Parts: sequence; structure tokens; C-alpha cells
Amino acid sequence: MRGSSLSHPAVLEILRPFIVVSWNGTGTKDMPEDIWKVYRAGNLGGSGGAIRLFVLNPAGELVRAFFPFAGQSPATLGFDYERMGMFLKQEIQKATVDMDLSQLKVAAPKLRLPENASQSTPEVRQMPAGTRLLVSLEHPFAGSYRVPVVETVTNTAVEQASLRYPQQPRTVSATSIKRWLEQVYPPGMMERTGRVLDVSGDLSFRPAGSDEKASYAILQGTVHFTFDDARKTRYQGSLAVTFRYTDEGQQMQSFQGIYRGVFPKWDKQGRGVAKILMQAVLESRPQ
Repeated sequence: MRGSSLSHPAVLEILRPFIVVSWNGTGTKDMPEDIWKVYRAGNLGGSGGAIRLFVLNPAGELVRAFFPFAGQSPATLGFDYERMGMFLKQEIQKATVDMDLSQLKVAAPKLRLPENASQSTPEVRQMPAGTRLLVSLEHPFAGSYRVPVVETVTNTAVEQASLRYPQQPRTVSATSIKRWLEQVYPPGMMERTGRVLDVSGDLSFRPAGSDEKASYAILQGTVHFTFDDARKTRYQGSLAVTFRYTDEGQQMQSFQGIYRGVFPKWDKQGRGVAKILMQAVLESRPQ
């Protein structure tokens, strides 16, 4: 649902009384039986696009199945985030017009960023519990791509071992923090699996001084990505992260960093290659 019309505020508001679930796969043969039953009952046929929405009543019975676009793809609405969002809102209203939602109690919304839970695993005692990434893009054509994305990743012993305090400068492979970096891809990508296949690059990790409270280190370098779209698009960008350690470098307390790069997206409307400026902020959680 990255960057799709499902993230439009009007759509989020109208969906508040509902439990929203999703399933993603490369074909119907991968569907679990309960998903397949709903899909089959929707009877939408083979055309109309890969994304389909189904409304069920409290008894689990299908009320309506429909597509989120006016045609077979977001291109029919010009990839316009506002138009896509309002169209989807109208379709949901049509699908639920006969459902009595008046008795449902919906809690007042609280806007907050997703968080990582406190550390509980004994093998990861010396670094923050997780990482939160805020990804933003500047797409010259499509407004839907400009929706900011927030992801969280729970840290493991792999990240802890790779990012122990560098007493001397050393090289760290980007693959050692792949679980962070594989979140750095454009939202709204619906081709193939829509994920990062590969991350590579040698990053410099060096001490960066100390004071009476902590020691510091910097991780810096170029990261190369391969994205799982039809073209197996390759892109790259620069990464810089600062780390704060206490107890003479034995305990990582926090970190903050930024990624900045360009994603080359081929435009299906014949306008050539769009060079999407993509940025991501990384921060340790809890801070």
C-alpha cells in the first residue's frame, strides 16, 4: 500500500470502521484457500488490473468487489494522488451504501509514527531495538509517488555485530544492514514483487571523536540497489549515519543518518525516464 490511494486521508477516514487486511502474490495459484474463495466470488474477470478490493460484512460474506482505478491502471487517473484518492473513496461509499455502520464506535484518530518495541532479546543488548526510516520522493510526473513512507525494522544480532564501535577505521559491507536499506525504494511500484532484490557497496566505518559523555562514529559510502521491476532497475545513492556509544564504546545508544539518491523510473506515458530524487532518514528507536 506504499504510496497508493489507500493512503489518502479521505480514504483512511472512510475505512476507519473497517478491519483492513491485504494479500500480495504473483498469481492466483499462490492464494490461500480463504483468499481464493473471496477472489472467486468477486467474479471480476481477468482484466481490469491486478489490484482488487473486496468488502465483506461482519459475517464474512462478500458485499462487493471492485477495482480501485477508473481503468486498468493508475494511468487512467493521470497518476494523480488526489484524483485517485477521491475516486477510491467514492467506490468504497458505493460498496458500503447498504451497510449500517451507525452503531459502530470508532476511536478518535491519533496521528503518530510507528515505533519499535523495547528490546527483549538477550542477543541484542548493546544497540537500540530498531530502526525507523522515513522515505520521501520528488517525482516530476506522478503525485502518487510523492506520498511519504514510514517503515520500522527490528534490529538483530547481525546489525549489532557489524556496527560495534570501530576502534580503528574499517570497511562494512552494505549487505550487513540490508534489512534497513531494502526499505529504500519508491512507493507506488506495483510491478513484479515490488521489492529490493540486492544491496551492495563498501561503507567506511570510522571513529569520529568523543567527549565526556560518549564516543562517536560515522558510517559513510555509496549503496547500490537492484529493484524487482520488469527492467531490474539499478540505482544508487549516498549514505551517511552517525552513531553514539557510551561505556567507552561498548554500548550503542543511538544513531541518525540520511540516504540520498536518484531512482530512474521509465514513464509508461512516453515521457522518457523520470529521475526521481529519493531521500530517506534513518533513526534509532527508541531514541
